[in-house]
Amino acid sequence: MQPTAEDGRTVTVTVRTIGLLKSLFGCGELAVTLPGQSTVADLLSSLAATYGGSVAVHFADPGEAAVHPQLRTMVNGRDIAVLAGRQTVLADGDEILVLTPIAGG
Repeated sequence: MQPTAEDGRTVTVTVRTIGLLKSLFGCGELAVTLPGQSTVADLLSSLAATYGGSVAVHFADPGEAAVHPQLRTMVNGRDIAVLAGRQTVLADGDEILVLTPIAGG
């Protein structure tokens, strides 16, 4: 059963990622259907619920966890920091890029 808002509307967004999250999701791109007027926070909560604790730990707000990697989230190529943060409302067809830090040498 797909999630619905009170008015019955839903939005479907495309989530893309690389590295660790790609490995945890089992793919680099997935479609997620949410109730209309859902926010980035709602999306992250949905992904955490679907994929479990190994994903949820990366989506915690920095204030919620003592040790937390910085999460970079973009909606349609714009960092949510310049939008409404995790309260950015998602629209049908939005493309979401979610990245965790990548270190290398």
